[in-house]
Amino acid sequence: MKTWFQANKKTILLTLPASLLTLLTLYSIFQGLVFSFRDGWNEYWTMEAYTTLFSHPAFWDSLRFSLSVTMVSTVIALVAGTALAKVFYTYLARFHWKWLAWLPMLFPHFVAAYLIMVFFSQSGWIASLTYQLGLITDPAEFLILTNDQRGAGLILAYVWKEIPFVMLMMLPVFYEMDHRLKDAVTTLGGGSFRRFWDVEWKYIQPAMLEISVILFAFIIGAFEVPYLIGATYPQMLPVLSYNWFYGGDWGMRPSAFALIALLTLCILVFYYFLSRRIRRLRERMWGSV
Repeated sequence: MKTWFQANKKTILLTLPASLLTLLTLYSIFQGLVFSFRDGWNEYWTMEAYTTLFSHPAFWDSLRFSLSVTMVSTVIALVAGTALAKVFYTYLARFHWKWLAWLPMLFPHFVAAYLIMVFFSQSGWIASLTYQLGLITDPAEFLILTNDQRGAGLILAYVWKEIPFVMLMMLPVFYEMDHRLKDAVTTLGGGSFRRFWDVEWKYIQPAMLEISVILFAFIIGAFEVPYLIGATYPQMLPVLSYNWFYGGDWGMRPSAFALIALLTLCILVFYYFLSRRIRRLRERMWGSV
């Protein structure tokens, strides 16, 4: 007679890495949450970290900056990646070198940040090229696209990295789409807009929402790219938290924990409500097919 472990051995081994990673993540979040309610010397319980956080101007400036960079990067990558997947899905299905479309995904994000500096900084290749072509009289006249307060370099890096990811996620949606419905819309006199709105949008909307959650959570929580090519002020929230934690003022450490705890909580709440919307869209989509 098999024991419970022998009967479920394969399932346990398959889920063990994910379970350990999940436990480690939950433990880190829990520890961060606990320390956010302690004083800087870990001697007593207090809400001072949250009071300091919400009264600090750098936090609100970083929040506005992080949200603007994250939303712009997410929308551009989502729209461009979906459009490219829609245009090229039939071609990529029979193209043996289609892996080239996902080449940017092979590079780590810090490499993407380095490439943005190489190409788009005022001493980079594009500035040198425009100077050699006589379009500008000095490389310093080139637009400031790295370490800038608008986050242009950050947006460029994330868009370059995430468009292939969006294409990879959207291609199966276009492959599984019932394209006969588009023919039916055409037969009934509908144009390209009606084919998109009445057929394609119902398929791609749940996937786009899921991908937007992944991109939003990743970009607003990322550290290496804004640390390398972000502005010194305002900073993305993870960089601000890092500087508070490793700065000379130990009194800001609980605020660093509070910032990360709040960011994690907001992402989880955002995902919870959006996942309910995604589930309803999928049920409606499969119910109408």
